[in-house]
Amino acid sequence: MPGLAPVRPGDALGLVAGGGSLPRLVAEAARASGWRVIVVRIGDGMADDWAGYEGGAYPWGRTGDAIAYMKSCGVRRMVFCGTVSHRPDFRSLIPSFQTLIRLPAALKIVRGGDDRLLRALSRYMERQGFEMLAVQDIVPQLLTPGGTLTRRMPDADEEQALVLAARAAGRLGELDIGQAVVASRDRVIALEGIEGTREMLQRVADLKVRGRIGRSERCVLVKSVKPTQDERFDLPSIGGATIEEAAAAGITVIGATAGRSLILGIDDVLEAAEAAGIAIVGLGEDTGMANGDDGGDRP
Repeated sequence: MPGLAPVRPGDALGLVAGGGSLPRLVAEAARASGWRVIVVRIGDGMADDWAGYEGGAYPWGRTGDAIAYMKSCGVRRMVFCGTVSHRPDFRSLIPSFQTLIRLPAALKIVRGGDDRLLRALSRYMERQGFEMLAVQDIVPQLLTPGGTLTRRMPDADEEQALVLAARAAGRLGELDIGQAVVASRDRVIALEGIEGTREMLQRVADLKVRGRIGRSERCVLVKSVKPTQDERFDLPSIGGATIEEAAAAGITVIGATAGRSLILGIDDVLEAAEAAGIAIVGLGEDTGMANGDDGGDRP
């Protein structure tokens, strides 16, 4: 299924790019569809090499300049994606003039949980005249299929663990805390907070080393979309690094919300998962169980 094409070939698409591989996947797909991609690098993406693309790097104190720059390039549609590890503290910055005139709005935006922040940011950008698009509008093939995607299937204990982890992830998402949970058949092991999935999995690995998790206790990781999440932003995702971190933590199954989460490079991810002995499952939202009706045959 192709992604959204521009009305006219060469129309500008703004890409606000944090760190990681996702912004590059979006940029390449957008360019292939005929967009002129304008890349504004923020957060963890500041130091990334975007040679061959228009744009620039903007520290938090120059976010107003980034907005003005995209307007000058004719950007009307925009995608936000990539890792931003640290929130801006606008009170401690020396802002540019373009940022200063937007400072009252910026101070309101950065309050609250991630979902609240992203909703406030989208409303602000829409008031500035931009239409906010989702990653999946540009690269729909990144969406997680339903069902078991690996040759290895979860056993009965792991299926029960998936149900428990999915239930816990739903409660976690209702409070706008995080998107990821690790659980075994009988208990929840770890909940993701502001530290992110990587540090949560490092914590699980440490618990296993210290004997707090039994040697035969099979643990699963579930990454779930929040119940009221604006799906234009920050869908839960799985990449090659997720497989490495999960394997180090002793995870045997990874589940993600089918159709509402992303797999970044599905062929490479499934190959890595097979090599690590990890099953990958696209979860149905109603029960948290693998939804075999939504996906194709396993490879």
